[in-house]
Amino acid sequence: MKRALLLILLSLLFLDTRAQHAIITWAYGPFGTPGDAAFVVEDDRIYQACGAYGSRGPCIYVIDGEQVYHSEDALGRKGICAFTFEGDKLIRAQGTNCTRGSCALLMEQNKVFRADGQFCNKQEGAFLIDQNTVFVAEGPFAAKSDAILEIKGEVAPIALLVILAGF
Repeated sequence: MKRALLLILLSLLFLDTRAQHAIITWAYGPFGTPGDAAFVVEDDRIYQACGAYGSRGPCIYVIDGEQVYHSEDALGRKGICAFTFEGDKLIRAQGTNCTRGSCALLMEQNKVFRADGQFCNKQEGAFLIDQNTVFVAEGPFAAKSDAILEIKGEVAPIALLVILAGF
């Protein structure tokens, strides 16, 4: 009896510390009214969410340190490279060796700007992150517009930028 109880407690402890889990839901309007689940971020994987409560669907991206790969299958095996992350810049990449391409997004504190070229030239504002809500941003100063996503849990900047690069 004691051995079974110990095994149960150890398995619960393992389940509690095993994964960083966050759900990203759609958000609507200027106040960020939450909608259905859109993405599930768990450990080093980004999954498509299924259903209103965010069941884990097929894997979309696999994060390996500073490199992001397309998922080869629904389970999350690494495919070809999609992005590299350098400091506050998300850069498009390709091939199995993550050959660096042009810049996609540039993050400055809570503002995300579109960027272009090899040297990540800052373009207009794309997104504004206000606490746990992501808003569309407009113009060179990233003025806040309507909400698009709400984050429930902790998400690494690299995972958030990869999701935003799809918009």
